[in-house]
Amino acid sequence: MCGRFIIFSEAEEIEIKSIVEEINRKYTGGAAVKTGEIFPTDTVPVITAEKGVRTLSLHKWGFPGFKNSGVIINARSETLHEKPMFRNALFARRCLIPANGFFEWKKIGKEKQKHLIRSSEQRVFYMAGLYGKFVDKQNTPFTAFVIITTPASASMADIHERMPVILTDESGIKTWLDCSSTNLSILKPLMDPYERLIITTA
Repeated sequence: MCGRFIIFSEAEEIEIKSIVEEINRKYTGGAAVKTGEIFPTDTVPVITAEKGVRTLSLHKWGFPGFKNSGVIINARSETLHEKPMFRNALFARRCLIPANGFFEWKKIGKEKQKHLIRSSEQRVFYMAGLYGKFVDKQNTPFTAFVIITTPASASMADIHERMPVILTDESGIKTWLDCSSTNLSILKPLMDPYERLIITTA
């Protein structure tokens, strides 16, 4: 699964820094974008596309659970096309979540050891997600996202059995964001486990 991830905004993280700055300009007068360790229900930048134009918006992490009990933060890649909660979004509301890394915990006896997982290819990668529009208990509309997970790659399987779907190349990113593409046979390969990881204890 993916229960936490990180967004840095230091000067050397140029790509993330530009994302944060663009969001802060777009939402002038609103809350600043959260960086550092991101938790479920936090609001973070998400990338969507309409007619080929990519847009940055703030989305809340987690679909409301049944009868608004808790939140659903992950969606399994293998069953997206079957689950009523995710099926329509898979073919109409795909998104990407920028990140510098994500956290996972390895069970060691009765303890859990926290690990930071990053891409060995680039400092910023994109996690595949789905988004939807909802209304909270105060009748306030909001947009939320879930992160799609896939079976863990060989390099990560010792830590956890699942990991987020990670996209780094422009071709895969373009295909994922193009919601006019509804061919499952084209989308499924994009959700294969990502192998090129750097794993450190956190």
